[in-house]
Amino acid sequence: MEHRLWESSVGRVMVGRLATGSDLVLEIERIASEHRIAAAWVSVIGAVSQAAFAYYEQDDHRYAELGSESHHEIVGFIGNISLRDGTPFLHAHATFADAHGACVGGHLLRGTAVFAAEIEIRELLNVDLIRTLDQESGLALW
Repeated sequence: MEHRLWESSVGRVMVGRLATGSDLVLEIERIASEHRIAAAWVSVIGAVSQAAFAYYEQDDHRYAELGSESHHEIVGFIGNISLRDGTPFLHAHATFADAHGACVGGHLLRGTAVFAAEIEIRELLNVDLIRTLDQESGLALW
């Protein structure tokens, strides 16, 4: 497959704080839907009271769900918003550190509970990012 690249520009930049106890993924998707954001880059800094994430098994084309019930700092988070089945969809990877600095992480899943989260959503304009099934990887990609 050849590279797929599109040129876009930055639109609105939304910054804010998420409510303690909210689901990190669902809340970001709700905000994107409420503000009609169809394409964006997302970053988050803060902490979670429980983390849900996954590792993609490339040979089996499936996610192996992982997680932690303990408190963690968010030490890395990068994600994007695009459309999947006509609604805003967050695709993010996050790294979480425990009280000893040991890190875990992967593909962020619903079920990650916010303790404190400051977010930035940087809207992308002039680009249609729509996820469809890629047969080769088994993933819904742009």
